Amino acid sequence: MTRADYSSLSPSDAQVALRSYPRRYAALLGEPGTEIAESAAQQLGSDGVSALELAVDSIRAWTLLGRALHQVELTESPVLHPAVADPGLRQWDQPIREDISSVNEQIADGAAELADAIASVHGDRWNRTGITAGGGSITAISIVQEAVRVGAENLGRIERTLASLR
Repeated sequence: MTRADYSSLSPSDAQVALRSYPRRYAALLGEPGTEIAESAAQQLGSDGVSALELAVDSIRAWTLLGRALHQVELTESPVLHPAVADPGLRQWDQPIREDISSVNEQIADGAAELADAIASVHGDRWNRTGITAGGGSITAISIVQEAVRVGAENLGRIERTLASLR
């Protein structure tokens, strides 16, 4: 599978994408509270992860990336967690104990908070850079593009996971 290129995604396009995610995630995860949907959302797919785990991965990544965006906007060259720039370093230790309803709510809140944060960044502040611990750097716009990528890729993975269970 070819990875999509988000490097030309503008801040306004990122806002639109993020604001669309709550509806799109909810449509895939199914009707909250129904036994069939809840069971399917929690079952492990062929990748070894459940649809709910993938949705929660998006929420956790958006939280990490939102904090990084805030730091880059407010501070000159802040030091950021390396997982901001390297998705392979994003390891969430807490197990998922959520249902579809609570995940949908968290997706809506997380996407809205990040979209609102994007709206508050203007002009050349998009070129501000954070330094990742251990080396490397990432710009504010790259942080936002990564947030959109995470959301889109996890949507695709959720769709494939649920399809593999049918």
